Amino acid sequence: MNKPLLLIVDDDALMVDLVSSIGEDAGFDICQTTNSEAFQQAWLTNPPRAIIMDIVMPGMDGMALLLWLSEQNCTTPIILMSGYAGKYLGLAEKLGTATGENIIGTLDKPFNIDKLEVLLEKALQVSES
Repeated sequence: MNKPLLLIVDDDALMVDLVSSIGEDAGFDICQTTNSEAFQQAWLTNPPRAIIMDIVMPGMDGMALLLWLSEQNCTTPIILMSGYAGKYLGLAEKLGTATGENIIGTLDKPFNIDKLEVLLEKALQVSES
């Protein structure tokens, strides 16, 4: 039986490795990307069952990536994360929700591992229904 795919995008490779490890422990296969262009290609090649994405990245940031996902009619559960929490992370969540994305939660970096594990379990439940 194939494991569900978790697609991760963050310009910080160490953060991608950390999130990947937690995702694997939660029962996902992992696709790691460190920029929006690689994320887009990965999404088009093999649509995931869940997404974790950073909001602040060089080039195409997470806000633009949310709009791109909306254009792709993405219904995949999405977890947003950012070291720039507060209003910026909240704005991204509102943008994603307003454009039809399935935002299931947010993480402030540094994040609580238990919270990520709960959100990953939620992503599994949402994507199975």
